[in-house]
Amino acid sequence: MRIYLTLSFSLLFLPVFSQVLNKLENGIAYDESRVRPFMRKLHSKNDFVFAYRSYFESTASSESKYFVLTVKGEEIKAYRYSRDMLKKLNLSKYSLDQIWRTFRQNDLEKIRNERDIPNFCAKKYEIYDSHTYEFTILSASQMKVLSYYSPEYYLEACYGISERQNILNAVAIINQFAPEY
Repeated sequence: MRIYLTLSFSLLFLPVFSQVLNKLENGIAYDESRVRPFMRKLHSKNDFVFAYRSYFESTASSESKYFVLTVKGEEIKAYRYSRDMLKKLNLSKYSLDQIWRTFRQNDLEKIRNERDIPNFCAKKYEIYDSHTYEFTILSASQMKVLSYYSPEYYLEACYGISERQNILNAVAIINQFAPEY
């Protein structure tokens, strides 16, 4: 009897729990005009789209290359986007699972953008023209952009924002399993 009760409870509430996974915290309503065309195309076919790029402020946005992870149900795919071309990356299921697991463990769908986190730091403006790590995250009805300026430097110089470590962990796993992106 307990088995049937547990099974029925699981089947009844499984859809509720799976919906929670599609909700972004600290996000805004999905706005097609705020994302690049390749992201729009992937968004229309997936539950989640994570588009990562590293750039310098002086570099034009069109020159950026992106690592893109898409999730639809249990299916995970990775892409490279560069120079108006989207190319599927040939990563193993293990690699894709590790990247997705790291994104989830580091709460990318929950953490806030660096600019939205209050943190006074005397060394805030000591470096100029450094890199920015940016994740654009799209779910079914929401989106958010996580932008962190020189997080390696500021993790040490301006402690107090644990989200920087989350971003560094996500970037490290991409570099480990998809260095060719």
